[in-house]
Amino acid sequence: MDTFFMYYFIIVGALFILSLIYEVIKLLIRDQNDWQFELANDVLNWCLELYPSSKKRPYLKMVDGPSDYAGEYYFHKNTIYLYRENNPTPKRVIHVLIHEFFHFYLITSDAKNQLYQKQLDVHGVEDHPQEILCEALASELTKRYLRSQ
Repeated sequence: MDTFFMYYFIIVGALFILSLIYEVIKLLIRDQNDWQFELANDVLNWCLELYPSSKKRPYLKMVDGPSDYAGEYYFHKNTIYLYRENNPTPKRVIHVLIHEFFHFYLITSDAKNQLYQKQLDVHGVEDHPQEILCEALASELTKRYLRSQ
């Protein structure tokens, strides 16, 4: 019985190590050719040229795995998150990055962040004043970005 457990733990350990190696290789390969991050970073630079801000440049994080969102901006972390699975095309990456950039641009204080949250409770996402503005800007500026390339 001791031999069984020894082989069992050796096999399970080997599989665990192989899965870790696989994940590291997958990350290294993606980092070399991460079109989503490269495109989003280029769009972010383009937005900052057109709409300079006194705020520190936002961090850009690409997130793997399922999400209900295509992107999010966190004021307290000054970070734009884009969810890879929900942004499968270049046009979608551009649109979502521009949308989230304008949340960054508009939410300049804790008071404005709290107002956004309060309006979210009152209006929901579809009728939220800032969401309407960010979506309209993203729609128009996505076309302009694509024309400029």
